[in-house]
Amino acid sequence: MSRMGGATRQVREVELDLGRYELRRGGRPVKLEKKPMELLIFLVGRREQLVSRKDIVAKLWRSELFIDTGPNINNIVRKIRTALGDTSARPRFLETVVGKGYRFIGPVRVIDARFPRSDFEESPAAGPNQRLVSARDERPSLAVLPLCLLGNIADDHGVCLGFADALVSRLGNLQDVDVLPTSAMLNVPTEMSASDVGSRLGVRFVVHGAIRESKGQWRLSLQMFDTHLQGAGFTRKCDLDVNRLSELEDEIAREIAKALHRPLHAKKLQRPRYSKDHMAYAEFVRGYRLSSSGDPLLLDEAAERLSNAVTRDPGFSLAHATLSLACATRHFEFDPASKWLEKAEFHCRRALELDPNLPEGHVANAFLLWGPSKNFQHLEAISELRRALTLQKNLPHAYNRLGTILAHIGLLDHAREMYERGRPFQPRKVVNHSVVQVYIWNREFDLAREEIQAWRTESPSNKYPIYFAAQLSMMTGDWKEAKAVLDEAVRLLPEDPLIVSLLGVYWALVGKAEPALDCVTRACGTAKSFGHAHHTYYQIACISALLGRRAAAFEWLERSVSTGFACWPFFLNDGWLQNVRSLPEFEVLVGSLQAKYPDHLGLL
Repeated sequence: MSRMGGATRQVREVELDLGRYELRRGGRPVKLEKKPMELLIFLVGRREQLVSRKDIVAKLWRSELFIDTGPNINNIVRKIRTALGDTSARPRFLETVVGKGYRFIGPVRVIDARFPRSDFEESPAAGPNQRLVSARDERPSLAVLPLCLLGNIADDHGVCLGFADALVSRLGNLQDVDVLPTSAMLNVPTEMSASDVGSRLGVRFVVHGAIRESKGQWRLSLQMFDTHLQGAGFTRKCDLDVNRLSELEDEIAREIAKALHRPLHAKKLQRPRYSKDHMAYAEFVRGYRLSSSGDPLLLDEAAERLSNAVTRDPGFSLAHATLSLACATRHFEFDPASKWLEKAEFHCRRALELDPNLPEGHVANAFLLWGPSKNFQHLEAISELRRALTLQKNLPHAYNRLGTILAHIGLLDHAREMYERGRPFQPRKVVNHSVVQVYIWNREFDLAREEIQAWRTESPSNKYPIYFAAQLSMMTGDWKEAKAVLDEAVRLLPEDPLIVSLLGVYWALVGKAEPALDCVTRACGTAKSFGHAHHTYYQIACISALLGRRAAAFEWLERSVSTGFACWPFFLNDGWLQNVRSLPEFEVLVGSLQAKYPDHLGLL
C-alpha cells in the first residue's frame, strides 16, 4: 500500500508541460537547457521503448557528422537525470541500455500543448484540400538544404547554397520523386534538425550536411535523412575541392538516386550551370538568395549582385536568366520604368544564346512574353513554359505562371490543375495563393475566402489579397466589408489604377455615378499601369455596364481582351456585366475566344 502511495506522489511530482516548454517537479519549474529538453520530450514520447543513440543524434543535430556525439549525449543525459533527481545506478526515470541507448521508464504527467493541429495531421473535419495533401504525401519527396559552415571558415564563396542548388538541378527529374526547388529552402532556420525540417516542409527525405576546415583543407560531410524511418539513407564524408565541385555534385547525385532506388539519367552535354570564377559564383548565389524575396529594395540588391556576376563572367547563363527574371518582376510589379524591361530582355536573350536548354532561361522568356511589353502573348508564353518543364519538372514558377495564363484565357479547370501540379514543389505542399483568381472567376466563393484569409495572414501588406478580398466582398454583397477593405487598399496604394478602378465599381454598385466616373478618370490618368492594365480596363467596362453605358462597356471589354484578359467564362457569369451580355457583339466575342483558346491548350 505504501509503495502505491509513493508511486502516486511520484506521478504528481514530475510534469512535462509541452505548451510552456517547461519541466516541473512538485509544481516548481526546473531549469533545463534546450538540447536536454528536446531529448527529454523525445524520450517521453517513446516511453518504455528503446531509443538508440543513433536516433538521438538524428533528432538533436543537423550537422552531427562533425560533432563528437558520444560525450555530448552523455552530458545531455546527465543534465536530464539531474533535473529529474534521478541516478544511473538506481534509475527511476531514465534507464541506460548498455551499448544501445536509453529507455524512459518513469511516471511523468505530460501536459499537451494547446495549439491547433499540424498542417499535415489528419483530422476528422479535414476538408478536401487536406485530404489531397495526405494523398500526395505518399509520393516520395526530397529537400536539399544549403550546407552549414562549421569552424573558422569566414566565407564559403557561395558553395553552401550553390552545392545544394546543383543537387536539386541534377535530381529534379527523378522518376516519381518530388524534389523541392532551392527557393523553398532559403528561409529554413540553420539550427533546425533534419527531422523538423522534414515536418516543416512536408517532405520525407532531407539531404543536409556541413563544410569544415581541417589543416587547410575543406571537408564535406553529407547525409540523406529519412524522416519516416528516423535514420540516415546514406552518408558521405570527403574532401571538398572548389575547383572540382561539378564532379563531386554529379557523384553525390548518383549516390542519392541509388539510395532512392531511382535511375539518374546521364547529364546531357551542355554548358556548365555555374561559373568557375569564384567571385562571379559568390555574387550569383547572394543575388539568387535575394531575388525571390518579393521586396523591391531586396530585388534592387539582387539585380546589383547578379549584374556583378555577369560582369565578372559574361558567359554565366544561369546568372543572366536569374537577373532577367528579377528585372522583369521589378518592372511588372513595382516600377514600370523602361530600364528594368530593357535589362530583363537583354539578359534573357543572352542566357538563351549561351544555353538554349537552360530551363530558367525559358521561364524568364515566358515572363517577358506574358507581360505588357509583349501584349501578353498567351500561346507563346505557354509554349516556353512547357519547354522549361520538359527540361526540368521541379519549377514551381513555371506551373504557377501556367496556371495564371490559363485562367486569363478562360481554361479555369486546367489552370487549377497547373496550380495543383506545382503544389509538391511548394514549401508545405500548399497551392500557390494565386489560385484565388480561379476560385473567384469560377464563382467558388467559399474556397476564395479561405485562400484570401490565408494569404493575408501570411503577407499582410501584399496588395493582391487585399484586392481580391475587396472584389469578393463586392461580388457577395458584403458592402460594409468591401468598403473597409477598399479603404485599406486606397491607403496602401492611392494611385494604383487596379485599386482605383475597383473602387469605381463599388461606387457604381451602390448607385453613385459621379464618384464612379471620377475613379475611371483617375485610373486612366496615370501612366503607371504596371502589369495589370487589362484588369483595370475590365473594371472600367463593369462600371460602364452598371451605369447603363452598354456601348462604352463593350469597348472597354474588348480592350481588356486585346491586352491580355480573355476569361470568357467569367464574362458569362459576372453579374457586373449583365447589361452587356444581351449585345450581339458580346456573343461574337465569346465565340471567338472559345475558338482561339481551345481546351487542349491546357494540357501539359
